[in-house]
Amino acid sequence: MRLALAALLSASLVACTDQGGPSTRQVRVTEGDGQVARIGTLLPDPVAVTVVDEAGQPLRGERVQWRTNDGGLIAPFNTITDENGMSRARWILGSMEGVRTATVSLSGAEPAVITAIAESPDALPFDLPAVLDIPTYDGSGQLVHPDYAATPQGAFATTNHLVITPYPGGDAKFENPSVFFSEARLDLWALGAGAPNPVIRAQAGYLSDPDLVYEPDSKELWLYYRQVAGDNVVLLLRSADGTHWGVPVEVARAPNHDLVSPSVVRRAAGDWWMWSVRSGTSGCGASSTTVELRRSADGVLWSDPEPTDLSAGELWPWHIDVEWIPGRNEFWAVYNAKTDKGCTTPAVFIATSADGITWQMTERPVIVKGRIPEFQDIVYRTSFAYDPLTDAVTFWYSGAKFQSGSYVWSAAVERRHRSELFLGLSQIEDGTLLSPPPAPLTDWP
Repeated sequence: MRLALAALLSASLVACTDQGGPSTRQVRVTEGDGQVARIGTLLPDPVAVTVVDEAGQPLRGERVQWRTNDGGLIAPFNTITDENGMSRARWILGSMEGVRTATVSLSGAEPAVITAIAESPDALPFDLPAVLDIPTYDGSGQLVHPDYAATPQGAFATTNHLVITPYPGGDAKFENPSVFFSEARLDLWALGAGAPNPVIRAQAGYLSDPDLVYEPDSKELWLYYRQVAGDNVVLLLRSADGTHWGVPVEVARAPNHDLVSPSVVRRAAGDWWMWSVRSGTSGCGASSTTVELRRSADGVLWSDPEPTDLSAGELWPWHIDVEWIPGRNEFWAVYNAKTDKGCTTPAVFIATSADGITWQMTERPVIVKGRIPEFQDIVYRTSFAYDPLTDAVTFWYSGAKFQSGSYVWSAAVERRHRSELFLGLSQIEDGTLLSPPPAPLTDWP
């Protein structure tokens, strides 16, 4: 009896090995992992797995089982692997937000796990610029210089903050920093209860180029901006609640226009960085510009500037926004690029750097003039935020179209996939990037 049982067990083990157990078959995710969609909607692309043998060769005719934990629906195209060893399915997400998973099981093998991100219905769609309707204090809705900052949950009444400067018909006297908030939707911005609009008004010259930073040690929003009155003066305002602001403090100064568009990054305690554009007295009418870097231990006292190599070939940075991306251990910069002696900037580019000085520029612009009617002739200062969970970048653009003898300024928001932003080939093929503008921009924001 024992001999018969041993023989039966031995035969069973041999059969399992012949059929392929955990050591001989694997289920690998091969398509569609990490997609993003709103709750209750279909993922943009199919998801797929491949069953392979111990040599990595695809196995045809293997039966797999699809399951999801999110209350959604998995609809396989085939549950028996095809000639390429693949099984594909479409996935409709359930009603729960966050990271969702689906498993694909094969008898005798470890299941494969596919992930997806289920987002709120308020999440922005991808690749669809939405024009912003922001209540500027002058009533025009025309604006430039958007800059976004996020704060931790509970630090302020909201986690989303956007500073802009109104610019009706190119009138610099209205160009005063104004701060707005959003509850959730990054295309809807409002003025906080009791908040000043604008935050500050020019006492001399005009103001421009605001940059908003969260300072976690003091739990404050810090607002840097530039005053143009003989010199370029960078001033700093602080707020502990996003509504009440202190007295401006001068933190940097240079001759006109050698300190344009300051962009400040607090990477860690005692580790502050400020990039700015130097163009000389001609401003954006200069033949070329240089991006400079200052450093600080407290965000108030800054070093002398040092040059960087940030440029765009025949085009030159004019306004810049820089962020530190911790998960990728690098700085990213977006900047609108000017032509030789031209102020009507036709494109916005993105670049990366490990040290803040040496930059890798992309050939493909983030956005070009004419992308939407509101940006028919100019795309201008742009801000951005990266979300590592969705691997997506949200941009807040400004730009203009020439209408009835003057430029009309607008802002828009758009979300893009990171992988698409860093493709190497330019999307400009017909020469429209450097086509002449309808009118010069002699007074620039």
